[in-house]
Amino acid sequence: MNAAAVRQMVVTALTGATDAGSSVYSPRDWSTSADMYPALLVQTPFEQKKSLGRNTPAFTTITTVRITGRVQEYDGDTTDDGAMKAELALEALRDQVERAVINSYELTRKIQKYAEVRSTINVDADGEAHMGQLLLEIDIEHYQGPEDFYPVQAVPLEGIDIAIVVPDGTPQPGISLNLQE
Repeated sequence: MNAAAVRQMVVTALTGATDAGSSVYSPRDWSTSADMYPALLVQTPFEQKKSLGRNTPAFTTITTVRITGRVQEYDGDTTDDGAMKAELALEALRDQVERAVINSYELTRKIQKYAEVRSTINVDADGEAHMGQLLLEIDIEHYQGPEDFYPVQAVPLEGIDIAIVVPDGTPQPGISLNLQE
């Protein structure tokens, strides 16, 4: 399993399981528009591998899945409550994302553990509406072994030449095998 497979399983777990519905994108350009909100953007920007020993490609791998959630809320007709609505929507989205990913059977059965979860919420009122953004990072620990790195790219063996070193003046014994079909 690699980072792309982890990311795809997270996208599958999130699609339809949050207020974002089917607005779960990965990979894609990060620019979004108001008609897409709420939306989730998923990427795997970091990966760290720790070797499990010598002479074999086996690793405990931590893949960081970054989920960016975006919402847009307007102030009410009589109250300036757009920022509050955006923050509440982001808090609800954070809970939904955590539950969807952590409770995903397909993901949980293929990983070792959820090593760490970090999140931040930011609300900005620079435009007409209040834009809210959730940044949630989940460190997912999984095993990568030889099966994840094969087939090894090698130069095909075309032949073998065997020669025996003997004293000068002695006939040179040897054989040449051509392995081409």
